[in-house]
Formats: sequence, structure tokens, C-alpha cells
Amino acid sequence: MGLANDRDEKNLFGYLAREFETLDARPLGEVDSLVLSCLSYFRWPGEGVRGSEGLPVRELFRAECFDDMSQGLWDSEGLVHLLASVSASPRFRDVRVCAYVDDFDEAAEKQFSACTLRLPCGGAYVSFRGTDNTVVGWKEDFNMAFETGVPSQFAAVSYLERVAPLIEGPIYLGGHSKGGNLAVCATVRCSQSVAERIVRCFSHDGPGFSEEALADELWRQRSGLVSKTVPRSSVIGMLFERQEDYAVVDSSTVGLTQHDPFSWVVEGEDFSYEKRIGRGAGFVDKTLNEWIASMTRPEREGFVDALFSVINAGGRDTFGELREGWQETAPAMLRALAALEPERRAQITRALGLLVRTVMPEMSLPKMPEFELPQIPDLAELLPGKNGLATDEDSAEG
Repeated sequence: MGLANDRDEKNLFGYLAREFETLDARPLGEVDSLVLSCLSYFRWPGEGVRGSEGLPVRELFRAECFDDMSQGLWDSEGLVHLLASVSASPRFRDVRVCAYVDDFDEAAEKQFSACTLRLPCGGAYVSFRGTDNTVVGWKEDFNMAFETGVPSQFAAVSYLERVAPLIEGPIYLGGHSKGGNLAVCATVRCSQSVAERIVRCFSHDGPGFSEEALADELWRQRSGLVSKTVPRSSVIGMLFERQEDYAVVDSSTVGLTQHDPFSWVVEGEDFSYEKRIGRGAGFVDKTLNEWIASMTRPEREGFVDALFSVINAGGRDTFGELREGWQETAPAMLRALAALEPERRAQITRALGLLVRTVMPEMSLPKMPEFELPQIPDLAELLPGKNGLATDEDSAEG
């Protein structure tokens, strides 16, 4: 894709190709935050990025490292394109990547990674990685449905407390997907001395929080620091019982694929905004969250454990590996599914169908008409082309 074409695109790539003002000339905004939040997806090479001073991002644009940097992540080609654009941008090429951590613990069901991005204008942006392609990472996301704190949320608070003394000047936090949830959690749970330095916390389509979390006094005190954006057909960002305030961003795609930050529409220096989420996303927000709220905590835990016992039966560590070996993994998963009690099996079939279509769209599970499905949201019907729910008309009135 040529530079001239990039400049015409209404997305992050076009923004980076045409916006030449430095962060001194124009302060950090919503689109800038999405760019910086995506940088935490990289598996940064070498020891230089782990220290307190770090390395300029343009020095990390190394062809020999591309595969290792994007392995196991979504849209590796798009991420490399993003890194090239950031490295060339007068707005971002002097950003320094430092204090990089990557902590994966299968036993603890923890997938946590973050980096601190020193800004050339002073201060820093603390960027938390969203969900990667690992089964453990996805299970930790689902654990948020029944736990008031998952390992990565505790790690996010500890990380912020550790890096704050290394930074002079204002602090911004942000992340995409689960990274947005972690950024908000760190903002709400950090010490008062650190919170006083936070200018803004950005959550880009990050999952919401439980009733208990949002009832916390610190949440009420610090909620004004949080800026949340979701695409009009948001599913990930509308999960869980209650929501922070949010703005709705237009996207160039439909349905679940709008979670992809490279699809978010940029007009000039900011996103193109919609008045409200689409009807399909509203359905998810209401019915799925009502279903989660109707379950006791042990019931939620049992559901998530059962779901991932089926996924783990595939014997692979990442969804990419599950997809590549689907001829072996799918039968193993179906055998594990058949071994469940009928009611649990029906619930897992419904949820597994959504998850498979989200991360492995070319793969589908065999229909099992003998299963009597319980009255829970049929989330698969929200996919593009299903009953007109997740389409470009999502934002229409009515």
C-alpha cells in the first residue's frame, strides 16, 4: 500500500500518513491513544526496551524481528504496517518504548503485557496489551464475568505503581480490548499520589466491569478520568453487567469485525462518531448482560470452566493452532462437549459457536439438533448477514 493511498484512508494509517503536527503542537487525543494502545500488542525485542529509558520506536522497526514481534497476535500484517507508519510519523517517531513486560502464566490463567511509551513532549503513555491469540488469554477475559479481580488486573495496578516513579510529567493510560479494561482498573485502584498525575485513561472497546466494581467509592471519584470508545456494533466492549460512559465510533466493517481498531473511521484529527450503538450491539448489551447477572458467581465460574474444558480438549495453546489443526482439534472438542450434562452442553454449544465464529470465522461446528437449547441469547445471530442485526444499518433509527 503506497503512502499516497494511506493519506486518503480514513483510518489509523491515513491519520499517521497525513498528520505531521508534533505532540507539542497538538496535545494527545483519542486517535493518538488508539495508535499508542496498539503498540503494546508487539512482543518487543531485546533488553533495551525493558529498561527505564528504553529505545525510540523507529529503532525497533526491524524486518528481521517482524515474525517474532507479531507471533500469536491478531492481524500481524496490519501491526507491521502500523509500526512502519508510527516510525515514519513526525508525531510519534521519537516516542521511546520502555519498561516492557510480558508475563504469561498458564497455571494462574494470566496473560499480561504492558509497555510505557515516553512521549517527546514530556510525560508518558502507559499502554496495556489486549487479548492475544492464546487460549489462556481468552479464559482470563471470561473470568472477568465472575471475579472482582483477575490476575492481569492486579498486575496492571502493580505495573503502574512501579513505572510512575520512573516518569517525569503527566501520565496517560490506555489499551484496546482487554487492555482498555486493565487501564481503567489501574486508574481506579492506583495510589492517590499516582492518580493525581493521571491526565486521561482511554479504553478502546474494553470490557466493562461488574456491579461490585462500579459501586466502589474510588470508581465514583476517578470515573471522570476515563474516556471509553466503542464501535457501533461493539460486542467485546459491551460485555458485563454495567458500563462506563462511552462514545460510539464509526467503522468501515460490520458485526464482530468492528472490534478491529484498524477499521475505525478517522475524520481529520478525530474519529467519526455515531449517536449510539447499533441495534445488534444493544441486544448483546441487554440480553447477554442480563443472562450473566442472573447467574450466581459459582454458576458463572462453572460455565466458564466447562467452556474452556471443551476448548482445551483440542490440545492447542492458541486459537491459531486450533484453526490450523481443526481436523484433529474439532473432533476432540466435540467429544468433550458430548461428555457434558445435557443442559450444560446446550449452553456451551451456544457460547462456543460465538467464540469459534469470532476468532475462527472459516470454521463452523456441526449442528446438533437433538440438543434442546436453553433460553439464553443466540449470539451467533448477531453476525454479519444474520437477521439484519449486524450490518451497516446498525446505527439507523428504530
